[in-house]
Amino acid sequence: MRGGKLFETSINGHITTRSNQKIGDWNDRLETKFSNLSSFPPSRKISIDAKFWISSHRFHDSHSLDLDNLIKPVLDIMTKINVIDDDASIYDLNITKFPTEGEQQLQIVAWEWL
Repeated sequence: MRGGKLFETSINGHITTRSNQKIGDWNDRLETKFSNLSSFPPSRKISIDAKFWISSHRFHDSHSLDLDNLIKPVLDIMTKINVIDDDASIYDLNITKFPTEGEQQLQIVAWEWL
């Protein structure tokens, strides 16, 4: 069950996965945005909603845009810069991807998990 909202943020840019050569720029964007967030105590349980808007021409053409591949770099960066202690602290994870004709974007919201 979700408790209070911990953070909500959006990150624009070319969304990539570990299998993509452009991962460096996406990782830099993630680090910059998440570095402005507070870290949470290691004992805190977390619920996360992640929504990815991916350009329509990439949306159906790439197996690398599987949900698990999309969320992995995000969780790794959140752990690396201590926004979360470890992805083991995530008890609820919802991931959705949508096609877009506009700018690619990740919208992510975290709540305390009760």
